[in-house]
Amino acid sequence: MNTTELDKNKDDTVADKSASQKWRRPRYDVSESDEAFDLQVALPGVQREAVELSVEGDQLTLIARRTAAPAKDWRPLRRELPAGDFRLNIHLNVAIQADRISARVADGILDLSLPKADTVKPRKIQVS
Repeated sequence: MNTTELDKNKDDTVADKSASQKWRRPRYDVSESDEAFDLQVALPGVQREAVELSVEGDQLTLIARRTAAPAKDWRPLRRELPAGDFRLNIHLNVAIQADRISARVADGILDLSLPKADTVKPRKIQVS
């Protein structure tokens, strides 16, 4: 996949320069076809309403928030699933059709389909 540059930051936490916010970078997989890029992002415990996606130019930004409040009358004994914010910035140097991006969350996985713009899709040329 030499047409795309993805997430240069390999650290799991990212400091937001505009605030004192610390973000965790979620784990993700990317695959590519002639038609689109497909991403699967691990967001355990994140509700659909807590996911924000935006595209600006060739930059896709994902922000998600996981809240962890114990059930009423319960006392946590161990906490390994931290509450907090996730952020993922993906820089694509390939034009995508932002109005055709599809996203859905199921079983803690966010599935994104990023259709490529027609100008970058491979095409066959008829030779006469």
